[in-house]
Amino acid sequence: MSKIFFFLFLFIVINLSAAKQKMWDFQYSFNLKKDKIATVFIDKDSAGKGKSRYVLSFRWTLYDGSKNLILLTKYMGYPNQYILSMKRSLDRVKVRLLQDGGDYREAAYALIVFSNFELKKRVATLDVYIKDETKKVQVVFK
Repeated sequence: MSKIFFFLFLFIVINLSAAKQKMWDFQYSFNLKKDKIATVFIDKDSAGKGKSRYVLSFRWTLYDGSKNLILLTKYMGYPNQYILSMKRSLDRVKVRLLQDGGDYREAAYALIVFSNFELKKRVATLDVYIKDETKKVQVVFK
């Protein structure tokens, strides 16, 4: 009986890990020093209009030692400032990529997650996850 539960548990774990891998269309991890700019190019293919290229850039400017990081982003010419913390749900910022008036739940978005900070090297690890259910964008990380 315990073998049945073991194989059932193993089957569930494998399926959940496979489903988690398919959750994001694009993902990349940046290791950034202070004021080093990370860039993500978003190419939108518009029918009949050609390609439009947008640039999402971000950098961090201050780490206060108590696990808080000041993040500066710029997308479509609009600068933003965020305070990210190592606490769950305070460690991320969501950026809507296409302002095409579509359904907000199906809109392409980027999630920037503050995942680690190496105090000795003064390097922050920021992970970028991009979700695009409608397959309207192509992404290049730099």
